[in-house]
Amino acid sequence: MKIGLMHFRVGETDGVSLEMFKWKAVLEKMGHEVFLIGGETGNLKALKVPSISYRNKINIEIKNHAYISLDDWGVEDLIRKNEAYYSTILRELLKLPEMDVIFVNNIFSLGHNLSAAKAVYEFAKIKKIKLIGHHHDFYWERDFYSNPTTDYVAYYLENFFPPKDINHVVINSIARDSLQNYKGINSTIVPNVFDFSNDLWKRDSYNSKIIDKFNLKENDLIFLQATRIVQRKAIELAIDTLSKVVEEIHLYNRNVIYNGKKIDENSKIYLVLPGLNEEEAYTEKLVKYANKKNVDMILAEEMCEDERNESEGIFSLWDFYAISDFVTYPSVKEGFGNQFLEAVFAKKPILVFNYPVYDVDIEPLGFKTISLGNKTEKKEDFYMIPDDIITSASKEILEVLFNREKAYDYIETNFKLAKKHFSYNSLEEKLREILKSI
Repeated sequence: MKIGLMHFRVGETDGVSLEMFKWKAVLEKMGHEVFLIGGETGNLKALKVPSISYRNKINIEIKNHAYISLDDWGVEDLIRKNEAYYSTILRELLKLPEMDVIFVNNIFSLGHNLSAAKAVYEFAKIKKIKLIGHHHDFYWERDFYSNPTTDYVAYYLENFFPPKDINHVVINSIARDSLQNYKGINSTIVPNVFDFSNDLWKRDSYNSKIIDKFNLKENDLIFLQATRIVQRKAIELAIDTLSKVVEEIHLYNRNVIYNGKKIDENSKIYLVLPGLNEEEAYTEKLVKYANKKNVDMILAEEMCEDERNESEGIFSLWDFYAISDFVTYPSVKEGFGNQFLEAVFAKKPILVFNYPVYDVDIEPLGFKTISLGNKTEKKEDFYMIPDDIITSASKEILEVLFNREKAYDYIETNFKLAKKHFSYNSLEEKLREILKSI
């Protein structure tokens, strides 16, 4: 088959883009010809539909008038501009090569681009292409989309988000139940996966340069926050926890952590963030908060891309995993958890907040992590959890770091479980069933 994988963007380090790479690899191994399709394609060899880019100015204008306020527009203005934009997208889609099936990532689920959803749906009808909606998030889960400004927008949300006459894939059981309850639509669960047959990421002569570039020492402790920088990642919870670790680390002077690194009186603790900075105001507040909490935080976005480029001093995300000692993952909401699987593959101990999907679909399988619990409240821009939980988690971090037997019990247990449940082999089995059903 000729199969398309479509999203607003491809080739970046966001979770959807990363998952599309995995699906492409598995589908090609199955013998299919696979096309990546996006409004933004980075440096990838991919099919470009420019008008569906996240940064498209026309859509940003339409979206604001569709969900925030009509302002100086009348309903007729919104309809006219949206329909013109729809026509533009459809013309671009019709230039794509022939395909049998397209997996449509989030275009039918978030309400972000009204015109794109209708255009992709109509394009598939015209070209007789089978569509499968691959839903990572839903518009009814986001406050922004909860009050459409007109019945016209509400009509779009009802009929194209998602269309009811196509097949549907979701990434967790909560999403499956939500889609059924909210729209009466059945779906197949395909969780995020990782290629556990790959060579393990290891330190080498190149990624070791990260240590030098940030003036770190070999006996410093490196905690990695590998996610994008957005509020729902609750990075402040990692800062809160590491602040307690900083207070206690002197008690372990001259001790050795699980990977052989020896801690001394000069060792420092760093929280390294190589992910995309997508909320500048939030990032600025994090920097100030880390300073207040005596946590050294390093923003490394400019040095991290999807692939390393040694001539330009660029490292991959995998390079940052390789040089880290511990992974923090305090997100309060995730569709599944790409960075969790990455940390497991990297064989690092992990700090997690038990976000709903982790609680329901992941932890019950037996994964071993340091937990921040599953209850939080938001005050102003930051998430907060009780201080006793933070203190307990910090003590467990130190216990795992300095107890080699316990650390490797956590690491190896997690690796075996993830390889069993979230491997490329498991994805291949599910994709065979889905393609056979259509």
